[in-house]
Amino acid sequence: MPELRPTQRSLLVACLLLSPTLAQAQQDQQDQQGGDAAEGRSTEFRAVEGATEEDVPGGPLLVGAYAVILALLVLYVLRLSGLQRRLAGDLGRLERTLAAGGDAADR
Repeated sequence: MPELRPTQRSLLVACLLLSPTLAQAQQDQQDQQGGDAAEGRSTEFRAVEGATEEDVPGGPLLVGAYAVILALLVLYVLRLSGLQRRLAGDLGRLERTLAAGGDAADR
């Protein structure tokens, strides 16, 4: 174990000396509040009064979700078409380069 500096050693000693005191203070606070947490919970049944209503209707959320999915799908297809167009251009350039290189090799 590495050697501790004096300030680190003092801090460690203070923490070790105060920890039982803090634990006892926490226990005393629990005892003053009525003891066990389970005892503080109500065990009687209370019926809900009135109907519960949704805060946010589901219809607009569903339409919004489908709109987002559709927009993402359209963007994906547009990206694929751009990539395909670029690939077709690269392929055409490569074919022209090979054709020009093939003619030079035949001479």
